[in-house]
Amino acid sequence: MGTNIGVYYHVHTSKSFFTLKAEVPKENPRLKTLIDIHPGALFHELEVTDLIGVVFEGNEFHGHFVLSENWPDGFYPLRKDVDPSKVKLVPTPEREANKAAEGRQVKIIIGPQHPALFEPAKFSVTVDGEIVTNVEPRIGYAHRGIEKTTESRTYMQDIYLVERVCGICNPCHAYGLVGAVEKILKPDVPERARYLRVIALELNRIHSHLLVLGHAGLEIGYETIFQYFWRDREPIIDLVELTSGNRIYSSLITIGGVRRDITPEHIPKIKSVIADLRTKLPFYRKIYNDEPTLRLRMKGIGTLSREDALKLSVSGPVARGSAVDMDIRKDLPYEAYGEIPFKEIVYTDGDTWSRMNVRLDEVEESINIINYALDHLPSGPIRVEVARSIPVGEAVCSLEAPRGELFYYVRSNGTDRPDRVKIRTPTFANIPAFLKTAIGESIADVPSNFASLDPCFSCTDR
Repeated sequence: MGTNIGVYYHVHTSKSFFTLKAEVPKENPRLKTLIDIHPGALFHELEVTDLIGVVFEGNEFHGHFVLSENWPDGFYPLRKDVDPSKVKLVPTPEREANKAAEGRQVKIIIGPQHPALFEPAKFSVTVDGEIVTNVEPRIGYAHRGIEKTTESRTYMQDIYLVERVCGICNPCHAYGLVGAVEKILKPDVPERARYLRVIALELNRIHSHLLVLGHAGLEIGYETIFQYFWRDREPIIDLVELTSGNRIYSSLITIGGVRRDITPEHIPKIKSVIADLRTKLPFYRKIYNDEPTLRLRMKGIGTLSREDALKLSVSGPVARGSAVDMDIRKDLPYEAYGEIPFKEIVYTDGDTWSRMNVRLDEVEESINIINYALDHLPSGPIRVEVARSIPVGEAVCSLEAPRGELFYYVRSNGTDRPDRVKIRTPTFANIPAFLKTAIGESIADVPSNFASLDPCFSCTDR
């Protein structure tokens, strides 16, 4: 870090990617905010303020954004000269979001513990009658300091560590780190490994999408569809175990390739399971299109316009549900995605119903991708040996996780341990959309609207 702090803005437009770099002095670091020209930078700047100490003029925040309220001021855990183990917590101050609303308005506190999510998150929702007038988020309850911890472990250890960022989309986190490291190291990853990685990532997309499609039903009291979707998700998780050896944390992707191969005996089993799932998709489409209760609770609810989706930098199904045709697999193809034909699913209404239907259609596209990958699976090795130490350099890896664009930045220093790892997760980028779409709508529609983001606070907090 030296005497200055580097601030990087990584910007992904529809078909290109670039980085803005700035330096500020370590003492009293200040930088003009970008939220006036790009509101999507709001959360990202506040996170940097909390963890690094850079203040963005015009985007100040009183209290803590991701750190706990009893974290001492002026103690920035991601700085190189800071030892987080020596922090001394302070008494918890009263937070503005916890104060009662004024006049006829009422403040409803959702979370941090609630039955819908295992992960803690808190939203202070102000209502006038039944209409939402304001939403104040509070994240960070599950913050585990994973980005800081990567600096004290080897790259191989870090693959297992970043998989623990999220139990649902762990292959994506493994690939995010591996992909960035491979851009610095430049190993000759075998073609067979690239196809096997795609199969693993698409199996993960299917089981993640089925999870939220069922969960969205649960949020509106439609428990039957929840049971159906989770029933059909189980065989997909069995395929994850078949192809990786592990049911939840697959630990398949590694630097230089993959750890486990698909045998000829596996292929008919995989095809049989995904073919069975394909036969059930028309039934689910009929429910989402024709079931009056579901349409009443989702159609026209939580509408996010295309213009607002672009301003807020949302990604994944949230963006594609608002007519933003952005999919990293298409825009910046990685691994074998550039060789595999598939459709980019885009809906134009921008509501909860559109976001859920994007995911439902993407399940079928993932089935198509897996079938193509199995039919065109190259022969040869699945992994090349790589050095433990990584040359000095820096790189980014962007991939399309189930919830949207997952972004990894890695800086190496010539040793077997990274100098810096930064993770930007899709839920972190998508939460501002909920803060906008919830306002002006009924408090009863908050659950389905929020569930349509497919939120993961384990990923968000890291």
